[in-house]
Amino acid sequence: MKQFIALVLVSLTFLSGYAQDLASLEHEAAVILSQIRSSKEDAQTDAAHLAFKKAMNDLVKSKGFFDYSFKELKIADLRSADQTVRLLTWNIEYSDLSYSYGGFVLRREEGREKVLIQELNDQLDAYSTKPEGIIDAKAWYGAIYFKIIDFSFQGKTCYLLFGYDAGTTMSNYKLLDVLSFSGQTVKFGAAVFKEPKQTKKRVVLEYSNMATLSLEFEPKRNRIVFDHLSPESPALEGVASYYFPDMSYDAYVYDSDREIWILEQDVVATNPADVGEKYFYTLNKKTGLVEKSRMNKEWINPADPTNQANGQHKAALPEQTTDEFPELPRKERHKWLKRNRNYNPESY
Repeated sequence: MKQFIALVLVSLTFLSGYAQDLASLEHEAAVILSQIRSSKEDAQTDAAHLAFKKAMNDLVKSKGFFDYSFKELKIADLRSADQTVRLLTWNIEYSDLSYSYGGFVLRREEGREKVLIQELNDQLDAYSTKPEGIIDAKAWYGAIYFKIIDFSFQGKTCYLLFGYDAGTTMSNYKLLDVLSFSGQTVKFGAAVFKEPKQTKKRVVLEYSNMATLSLEFEPKRNRIVFDHLSPESPALEGVASYYFPDMSYDAYVYDSDREIWILEQDVVATNPADVGEKYFYTLNKKTGLVEKSRMNKEWINPADPTNQANGQHKAALPEQTTDEFPELPRKERHKWLKRNRNYNPESY
């Protein structure tokens, strides 16, 4: 019994030592990140960013980091539902209001203590087009990921990523991407976004920096709902920096049989609180008691399929007459007009 207690105390001592080391490394990285945020010159920003990436490299490669929770560092930190993937991303801002990004992908191999660590270095200029194909970490385009969702594709677990790129002073980006693994290699992109005319490996939504784009996941409907974008005027079609949400919504709905996300246009978007059962209370006049009833939220088409005119609005005008005067003898018309001085045959 005494030996068991001693073993537990030794284990706790080691764990405490790891935690202290991780906290110290985290603090070092947080100090450098603060320097980056306050830097006014691009050269200083780049130098500090190199130091920050080295500090982060030391931190993520430390024993026990995968399960360590940040106490001080403020960067995007995502974990997959299956607890095998952790994704860290951050951005730095330059004096011209452009951005660069960095990050790490960590994958804990199932049943092993070994953790695969892959650094992400932004290789894309802020004004360049996002890649359309499957890429590895060496060709990463740069983004901050704010949501990760596990899903199955071709019988394997993949990870749907929701990303944001502040872009330039003209336009911003939100995107959907797929994170997967091929052996020890990290891959971005997969042919899972089915649209009427094509299947995309990555969805990139570019829009005006004066707008806000909604990109949300609705778990109970298993779909991704986002604003539909339209140009400010027809003449600006194709110029993404003049695209704004037009108050309609599209969605990618997950087909679990085909294991792909299928585009549905013009969907009805709801708040998360609207998903699920709704009830209302009414007074039963016969019993005098208040009763709880379930609300029918399904939309009912008012049109009668047997009567095409039913449910359709038609504008109607008052009946008109082509006669300027009632049928009266010529001698009586003068008397009739005298009695009806306000008569105007063009008014209704």
